[in-house]
Amino acid sequence: METDASYWQHIAERYRGGQHMDPALAEHTRQVNLELVRRWAPMLANPRILKTDAFAEAACPARAFAWDVHEGAQLVTIDIAPGLSLRGRQNAASLGHEKAAYATADVRFIPFADGSFDLVLSDSTLDHFHATDDIHVALRELARVLKPGGTLIVTLDNPKNLTDPLFQLWIRRGKPPFFIGKTLSQEQLVQSLENLGLQVTDTTAMFHYPRFFTKAVLRLMRRVAGSGCDNQARRMLQALNKLGEFETRYLTGLFVAARAVKPS
Repeated sequence: METDASYWQHIAERYRGGQHMDPALAEHTRQVNLELVRRWAPMLANPRILKTDAFAEAACPARAFAWDVHEGAQLVTIDIAPGLSLRGRQNAASLGHEKAAYATADVRFIPFADGSFDLVLSDSTLDHFHATDDIHVALRELARVLKPGGTLIVTLDNPKNLTDPLFQLWIRRGKPPFFIGKTLSQEQLVQSLENLGLQVTDTTAMFHYPRFFTKAVLRLMRRVAGSGCDNQARRMLQALNKLGEFETRYLTGLFVAARAVKPS
């Protein structure tokens, strides 16, 4: 099954040499995630942070953001695939983040005690299950390990994005490099979090570049100018991201995000 450890271990082996992502897009992904977390997460002294899945850290460190969320944080990243956890740990150490901890674990069965973390980050991890029931189970686990007064920030694929029909066709034709599963709308995500007793304080939509068009343009730019187009690529992505300032952001964003707080 595409959601079990053996499948993701196979994916880890496939990406042993690293996943290619355009450098400008990797930098943009890291920056947008980092800005959101820094805006939504309280500044605490030496917080304990849990992050779900090590794919970015293992396969494309340039887009990994959790290492830089909070200086002095005790960061723990879990992943169902031992290979991804191992490679994430190796990349972290090589980039000066030796204190970052990695553990092999299923997000639906997190091996930590209740109330273990001040901040829990889950960026597009839970949209890789066959059934939405698994998303709700995983959210319950994330809420369980969150300390009273702690913050959960979760992002999922946005089913209301205008290009979602094309995205779904791409999935049905077997084009994605790994399994992409069910997701929740912004409203469904909020409801699920509130059902767990969490207080949802903020929601938004993220990453406002048209997925297929933007990647095609970036590939063309690289063919023509190589690394000489870095600044133009950054400016294009920054300009597209301004779509998030409009009321239509839930139609243009590729992901929905929610901030939820566990009552003290």
